[in-house]
Amino acid sequence: MLAIIFLSAPESRHALTWRKGHDQDGDCLSIIQSKRYIKKIALVGDASVGKTSLIRRFVVDVFDDKYIATIGTKVSKRDVEYKLPDKTIYLTLMMWDILGQKDYKKIRVQGLSGSHGIILVGDLTRAETVKSIEEFWLPEIWETLGTMPTVFVGNKCDLCAGNLTQSREIERIAGKIEMPVIMCSAKTGENVDQVFRKLGELMLHKDFGERKPDADMTTESLAQAVDDIITDFSEQYGDTSKAMEIVDREFSRAKVDIQAPTKESLLTAIEFLSDIERDVHGRDVSEVNKLRRWKMIDEAR
Repeated sequence: MLAIIFLSAPESRHALTWRKGHDQDGDCLSIIQSKRYIKKIALVGDASVGKTSLIRRFVVDVFDDKYIATIGTKVSKRDVEYKLPDKTIYLTLMMWDILGQKDYKKIRVQGLSGSHGIILVGDLTRAETVKSIEEFWLPEIWETLGTMPTVFVGNKCDLCAGNLTQSREIERIAGKIEMPVIMCSAKTGENVDQVFRKLGELMLHKDFGERKPDADMTTESLAQAVDDIITDFSEQYGDTSKAMEIVDREFSRAKVDIQAPTKESLLTAIEFLSDIERDVHGRDVSEVNKLRRWKMIDEAR
C-alpha cells in the first residue's frame, strides 16, 4: 500500500491577505489580476541524500540531523508567489518525497505518475549517489514520465567546501539535457528556496507556452466546472440537503451567475466553501478539497 503523509506549511501571508480582501475592498490584489496553479513535483534520488530534509527546510524551515527513511511516499505542500508586471501567480507545489530504495519500483512509479516537474538530488559527499542520477534515476524518470522540467541538486554543499569534484559531475549530467543545477544545503538552508522556485519557473514557462489562453474558456466548459464543484462539495460535506443550502448561499455571496459563470466568481466561491469546510473537517482536508476544485476550473477548456 502506498503510504501518503501530508505536511503543510503555515498559512502563507498572501493567502491571509487575499481573504482579508473579501471584507475590505482594495486591501489586496484582485483575483482577476492573479493566476492560480497547482503542480505536483517529485523529489528523487538515492536514500539519505537529503530529499526529506530539503522539503522540511523549504516548508517549515527546520533541519533535523536524525535520518528517518521514507516509507512509501510523503506529500507536503507550500504556496509560492511569483510577481509579474501584469499579474501575480500563486503556485501551489505538491511535493512528493519518493523513497530512495531501488528495490521498490512499483511504489516509486506510482509516486512519480502525474508529476509536472522533478528535483533530482545527489549527495555531494557520496560519489555513488551522483553516479546513480545518471545511471538509474534519469532512465527511470524518462521511462515513467518522458522529459519534463527538472532541476538537478547537489545537496550538503556545506560539507564539501573546496572539493568541487561531485559538483562538476552533476553539472556535466545536467548539461547533457540542458537543465539547471543548484548546489545547496538543507542543513544551513543555503539555496534551498532557489531550488523549488527555479523548478516552479520552469513549469510555469512550459505552461504558458503550451496552454490555451483564458479566453478559450467557454460558458459551457465553466458550467461543467460548476457542476463538478457542487457535486464534489456535496459528497465531501456528507449531508446533501445541507450542502446544497450552503452552496446556494456561498455562490450568491460570490456573485456566481449559474447561467453564465465566470472564472473569477468561481474562484471566490471555492474560497468561501473552503472556509466552511475548514470549520467542519479541519484545515488539511479543506486545503486538499480546495486544490482539487481549482483544478476543475483550470481544466475547464
